Amino acid sequence: MSGFNTWLADAQGVDAPKALAVGLPTKRVESWKYVPTRALSRTTWQPAEPQPTDHFALTGGQFANIPTADGLSVIDDALTANEQQRLEAMSQAHGFSLTQSALESGRLILSVARTASVALNLHHLANAATHAGFATLILRIEQGAQVTFVEQFDQTTIEKANLSSLRCLMTLERDASVTHVRFQAANNTAHVFSNLDITCGEHAAYRLQTIEFGSKLARNDIYIALTGREASASVNGLAITSDSQYHDTHLAIDHVVGETNSEMMFRNMVDGKGEATFNGRVLIQKDSQRSATEQSIANLLLSESARVNPKPELEIYADDVTASHGCTVGSLNKTELFYLKSRGLSEADARAFLQYAFAEKIVEEIEHPEIRALVETQLLGELKHGELIAELKESVDV
Repeated sequence: MSGFNTWLADAQGVDAPKALAVGLPTKRVESWKYVPTRALSRTTWQPAEPQPTDHFALTGGQFANIPTADGLSVIDDALTANEQQRLEAMSQAHGFSLTQSALESGRLILSVARTASVALNLHHLANAATHAGFATLILRIEQGAQVTFVEQFDQTTIEKANLSSLRCLMTLERDASVTHVRFQAANNTAHVFSNLDITCGEHAAYRLQTIEFGSKLARNDIYIALTGREASASVNGLAITSDSQYHDTHLAIDHVVGETNSEMMFRNMVDGKGEATFNGRVLIQKDSQRSATEQSIANLLLSESARVNPKPELEIYADDVTASHGCTVGSLNKTELFYLKSRGLSEADARAFLQYAFAEKIVEEIEHPEIRALVETQLLGELKHGELIAELKESVDV
């Protein structure tokens, strides 16, 4: 039984009856085995209504105030054959992806012209209680163009479950580059879903910096295909999970051709009864010689009830590659705690400082200064004794 059934019964399109027939994913679906779907099933979801805003925003499943800039165009044409194929594959992945497709209410196609430089700042506004919005964004980045794409989430308090879903396809042509920053600090009853499908052509570079603080449930599905030689992808991520939150990231990087490079560095910090899942998969195909990848996943558990489900994967079918990977799960380092306490810090201050240092390795990589400052402020607010850390880090060298 799905909480979307009534809505789906009235929806048009071929995916609605499929979604009704398949239902929401169960724990038998490997990629959803840890996802708590109770609220998805038991909430009678309704279509969200757009809220007034002055920003370029996603609200009620609709895009508002589409920006204008030199080199940026809104495209009214149909999807390309490649985009249609990728979106169809995304839609057919499981029951919830069919629901996303069937209930989509907003779609926007943006094109960035050759050699143009464009900044996009998308605000995700909170939907009302028991309301959900589904939308799709298509970005076409032409040859040599540079894009900075920032996503920020509204923290407005909502009393009951609310849901927002965005599917995003990006195509980077030769020599194009994208820096993509996601700062998710949604309200604590929010259910936030993000699907990213990225294709990088020759010499193209995609960099994702994703920070998860908020929401009751957050699920990110990320697929990056390196289809041109000397294409590169870099993903840095941090999830701060506490109370009864659940954060889930499934990331796959596909080295389709040779002489491509990728790196992923992800950190989970889990407290209270929180739970985090990270699945990081790198595929280097048979003919993708002279490719390189680095994978680093670190998980910090701060309570006996905290849970983490890391699953790093390397599939290498070529013989001339450079690959390194590491995955750790543990609590705070006792030697480092002892050292800090020997410098005069209390137990609580020492623990807070080590938590900060663990997260800061990701935060300091954020290139967008305004977002980096917001993340830093949020991080200090999340940590116990966080107000002392700014002063401590000036005087203590860990």
